[in-house]
Amino acid sequence: MHKQFFIRAGGQIVEVTQEVYLAYYRSKRRDRYFERDLKTERPIRRKGCVIGYAPAKEDSLDRLMDAGEQFAAVQESVESTVILGLMADDLHKALDELIDADRDLIDALFFHGMTEREYADALGVSQPSVNERKRRILARLKNFIENHPIKPRLSMDSN
Repeated sequence: MHKQFFIRAGGQIVEVTQEVYLAYYRSKRRDRYFERDLKTERPIRRKGCVIGYAPAKEDSLDRLMDAGEQFAAVQESVESTVILGLMADDLHKALDELIDADRDLIDALFFHGMTEREYADALGVSQPSVNERKRRILARLKNFIENHPIKPRLSMDSN
């Protein structure tokens, strides 16, 4: 007589092979590990008594902050700060080269959070025409920045 294996599927108990049975319960155990075991504290027992709790293997930032854990602050390097500043200067110089109507479109879409549809409705034009105009303006801005970069005014000489 061979051993029978059953699993519950869709609210019914179904007979399966030993291979399917083992795979099913390994999968269930793995799910339980990821859903519960990693995320909960575990009791530490000595002589049948709980003497403390081991922290969860996966911990939340909120719980760690509440526990007073300290984290190193991420600081930007001087070089990256200077590069970002130069890029911003390049962008502002390029924006200054636009005609007022084009600068208004870029300002509305990128600095005031308007959608293309909202801007199109305000002008009484179609959204695809605003999209096409935006695409052309961005191409011009990119071209300007690539061909007219602001040169850094930093010098290593003190003379």
